[in-house]
Amino acid sequence: MCEQGFFDDGPRYELLDGELIEMSAQGPLHRQLETELLNWVSRRIGEDIKLAVAGPFRLGEFDEPEPDLFLYPAAMNVNDVRGPDADLVIEVANTSLQQDLGPKAGLYQSFGVRRYWVMDVEKRVTWVHQLDGARYGAPRGVAFAEPLQVPGVAEPLVVADLIS
Repeated sequence: MCEQGFFDDGPRYELLDGELIEMSAQGPLHRQLETELLNWVSRRIGEDIKLAVAGPFRLGEFDEPEPDLFLYPAAMNVNDVRGPDADLVIEVANTSLQQDLGPKAGLYQSFGVRRYWVMDVEKRVTWVHQLDGARYGAPRGVAFAEPLQVPGVAEPLVVADLIS
């Protein structure tokens, strides 16, 4: 519908469980963290990993969320990547926090996304979801000052170093 011009250049939407959901506006801190994170990751990933940015991640016929970024094998076309193929999916959250920790976490889990991080810019904590079998279990909170290991990157990520 977007390609057919049903929507103007105003609000952005994502397809979740067959419904078009208006995406929250990005605040200044969200935008800063997203930009710094993208730059940090893109400078450190190897040739065997690619980075997809702020676009559709087609999980299924009725589910196409738009995470801030996801990592996937370089041998794949971004349009062919499905849940289990993604090495890491990241959402930077401010006003979208409840959606990202609730319905979206359930969605990513149900489609087999192995690692899903929600970076809460207000509380300065990353909520780490790790697939264990078919379920995530309780997310682990990692303070922005603590290191995180990005798949395929040797250097640990310290989110606090990216934002002021």
